[in-house]
Amino acid sequence: MGDEVRNAVSAPVSVAVQAGRIEGPVHIHAPAPAVVVPRQLPAGPRRLTGREAELAWLDDRARSVPVVVSGPGGVGKSALVLAWAHANIPDFPDGQLWVDLRGHGPDRPLTPDEVLGAFLRDLGVPDADVPPTRYEREGRYRSLLHGRRVLVVLDNAASEDQVRPLLPGAGTVLVTSRAVLPGLAVHEGVEVLDLDLLDHAQGLALLRDALGDRVDREPAARELVALCGGLPLALRIVAQLARSRPTAPLAELVAELRRAGDRLDVLEVGGDVRSSIRPVLSWSVDRLPEEAARAFRLFGVHPTGVVDAPAFAALCAVPVARAVRLLRALVGAHLLTEPVRGRFAAHDLLRLFAVELADGEAERSAAGVRLFDHVLHTAARADALVTPNRFRLPLAGDPAGAEEFADYDSALAWLHRHWRDAVGLCGRDEPELDARRWQLAYTMRGYFFLTKQWDGWLACHRSALAACLRLGDRHAEARIRNDLGRALLETGRPDLAAVQYETAQRLFEELGDRHGWSNAVANRAVLARRSGDLAEALRLNKSALDYYLEVGARRNAAIAWRSRAKTHEAAGALDEASADLGRAVTTFAELGLHLDLAEAYNLGGVLAARRGDAAAAEAQHLAALDASRACGSTFEEAEALRRLGDLAHARGAVDVAVARWSAAVGHYRALGSPEVAGLTTRLESVGGVAEGRPEPGGGDAV
Repeated sequence: MGDEVRNAVSAPVSVAVQAGRIEGPVHIHAPAPAVVVPRQLPAGPRRLTGREAELAWLDDRARSVPVVVSGPGGVGKSALVLAWAHANIPDFPDGQLWVDLRGHGPDRPLTPDEVLGAFLRDLGVPDADVPPTRYEREGRYRSLLHGRRVLVVLDNAASEDQVRPLLPGAGTVLVTSRAVLPGLAVHEGVEVLDLDLLDHAQGLALLRDALGDRVDREPAARELVALCGGLPLALRIVAQLARSRPTAPLAELVAELRRAGDRLDVLEVGGDVRSSIRPVLSWSVDRLPEEAARAFRLFGVHPTGVVDAPAFAALCAVPVARAVRLLRALVGAHLLTEPVRGRFAAHDLLRLFAVELADGEAERSAAGVRLFDHVLHTAARADALVTPNRFRLPLAGDPAGAEEFADYDSALAWLHRHWRDAVGLCGRDEPELDARRWQLAYTMRGYFFLTKQWDGWLACHRSALAACLRLGDRHAEARIRNDLGRALLETGRPDLAAVQYETAQRLFEELGDRHGWSNAVANRAVLARRSGDLAEALRLNKSALDYYLEVGARRNAAIAWRSRAKTHEAAGALDEASADLGRAVTTFAELGLHLDLAEAYNLGGVLAARRGDAAAAEAQHLAALDASRACGSTFEEAEALRRLGDLAHARGAVDVAVARWSAAVGHYRALGSPEVAGLTTRLESVGGVAEGRPEPGGGDAV
């Protein structure tokens, strides 16, 4: 045969036919390529507790716009998305694509190229046909999904750049991330669902689902929820620990978790880093830029874990504007929240983790000193406005970062926000801070007296006294003992107060400090009056008053006059009491001392009532009301309201009395005052209800 036959195929085919000779047309019918329907969703949670509102939110939005579910590690972002996805599988008959992008975890984050290649293969593209470049892969991916009802779940994303190439042109996309990913909202129009911690009732419900009615039988279950900070992962770990110890009461687990240093150790599942709190929290920090990671570590130095930008600037040794940007970065990473505008905090477990990190931080000590200096010097500037005419001491440390205040109200507002910080700092048992510790306690004394924060006062001054003793600073010791005595007296421990006053008086005398000695003597006069020894009270008061008048210490003299007026009132010497009180009021008014005036006016009302002059008594208590509100003294306001209620009740104006007493109860309750019980009983006796509003916070101590 002259013709040569070759068997060769020069193009891709799916069907080939070999024949010696073909006459006429050949028809080959190959089946259309099968459409691959991916079903990649992992198992969802058996039951999702406390997320009904969030599931409804997804129902409302997820089908029409891409959604980012954002929140801290362990809050249940993936569980929420998978629960919604499984419940809505019929809406996506063309498949469900899912990928763990490894944005936070022990493994390297996936690149968009890797994910696109995998998705294309999952959609039926042969390996040989997967395009080599990312841009070609994006185009092929979007083409394949066009017109198909497919759900795409991008779990555990690290950044916008990781997610953006994986967004199809249309369809339903759910993204989870510990970061907020604001760039996707700006450019791609995604909506963000910020997933919060569970509240107490939701946390109990989660434990009940896991442990049954044991949660209702054992009161310790409620504390378990609190110790887990509302974090679902922690609650699930606790539930597993409880199930693994069926004979142990929940109170035993509570006792282990109460030890803050052990809590993160307890919340571990051996051998599974993804089910243990510490590594889960660490992955959020590991992905931060170093400056932000350092800032979070230094956050752990703060004593209360609630910071504002100036305090954070001191911790991090950066300008305030830079501190604001760092705080925003940590909020964006869900390591901090902003529960109140300008105040930043972490949930309990994250704060414990930050404290752990801070303990290993090389500059922990320096950061603590910077923060202490900021609080000490800012508190001193605030106290100069809130408690003027008080003896000031030179302070240790650097005042450079201290805040300034325009007026009384802004200074008092700062003290309201930061008094707990001061208590925490005074409790730092570090020798290099001892001078600052007692000075801060001394500085805060005026605020504690104004607001009647007796617990804070006691805690500060007990810590400060230990610092003074370690320093061997007898002058500081005398000052702190004198102030500590007043807090002990007001909290019902007169015997302990007497020890402090007497020791302070002796130290001042040995040091030749007549002013300090007079202050201690004046305080002993208060103690004597309250114990019923009126003669001794008058004797001691005269000793202190003589010195104050000699040196021109006008405020101290006025306080001594007011104290002596109380003693005369107790003895029934109303004329002498009125004379002394008149001198005190004149001086307080000239010095602009509203707190001292408030107490003096209330005493004036008592004297007028004892004389039978109800109109004058009411005028005095109304003046006390104005003065107490001007200085922010909740206690003196409550005293004025109570007395005004008494006067109204005496003249038969029951409705007015109920209103006054009810408001007073609210103030007393906010202060934890024992007056609540008696006044509540009086209200009930006339058919009233204590509905007073609690508000944030006088005496004759020097």
